[in-house]
Amino acid sequence: MSLTSSRKGFFRIIGRYMLFISRGIISWLPDPVFRFLTPLFVEMSKPLMGRKKHIVRENLQIAFGNEKTGAEIKAILGKYFANIGLGMIELVYFLDRPKKIIEKVTITGKENLDEALSKGHGVVLLSAHFGDFILMYLRMALEGYKINCIMRRMKDAQFEEYISEYLKKNGVQKIYSLPHRQCVVQSLKCLRDNQVLFMLLDQNYGEGSGVFVDFFGRQAATATGPVVFSSRSGAPIVPIFIVREGKAGEHKIIIDPPVKLEAAQNEEAGLTRNTAQLTKIIERYIRRYPYEWGGWMHRRWKSRPVLT
Repeated sequence: MSLTSSRKGFFRIIGRYMLFISRGIISWLPDPVFRFLTPLFVEMSKPLMGRKKHIVRENLQIAFGNEKTGAEIKAILGKYFANIGLGMIELVYFLDRPKKIIEKVTITGKENLDEALSKGHGVVLLSAHFGDFILMYLRMALEGYKINCIMRRMKDAQFEEYISEYLKKNGVQKIYSLPHRQCVVQSLKCLRDNQVLFMLLDQNYGEGSGVFVDFFGRQAATATGPVVFSSRSGAPIVPIFIVREGKAGEHKIIIDPPVKLEAAQNEEAGLTRNTAQLTKIIERYIRRYPYEWGGWMHRRWKSRPVLT
């Protein structure tokens, strides 16, 4: 095992136990006390995020270097880490308070989802690692929707089991992205049962089965899953995002009208064109709320097109 792998493993273990301990403490705190201590909790979370600061800075430069000043990018960077830290702490607070989730997380555009579901083919919910997206899953489950989420397995097996059990207990079913065939079968089944399928389309997809589309002016390897599942099942694709509201602890889920997929001369062209269209939707939300996108911490442009 390399030194880098050992360090990553160490930080995963620290992060796991910080969650266990903080959840145990926060679950007992009265609301006013939690609000008073929140800045302290956020400060305690900073060491876990600080090691990613250089990646965030590089990605912000890639996305905004030609249109924002250094001072503007630095301001986004500061607000981003403050927002991520606060989101982590608030999520822990909400884990044991489902009534608070209903009270603090509002939903706009619900009629768009309900109308799409009325067609009987299920719905592919297009989103990203944006805002407190786990809180979004929980809120939609509390609203009565049958929630399924395609996710990659975490590298920390104990943390994976802990999160999976919690989500399942609270009405959120995980569908693992691998093995691929099993993922496809389970995803299509939930759509046939007229359920909703969350797909986060904002991570580097370098396995070879995705396509390269424009993302902030640079080609990014992107999964075609939402377009494929929609084409096979007839399920509409409905964008959905969660953003922080002005008041402490309050969030808003925004559900947009279904996306109209564009016709193309062949399947390959259709996959690329429509995946690009979906990626542009995500980019528009990131441009509007740059501090909400968790993807700044990841190498979104890591894979590069093969030159022919």
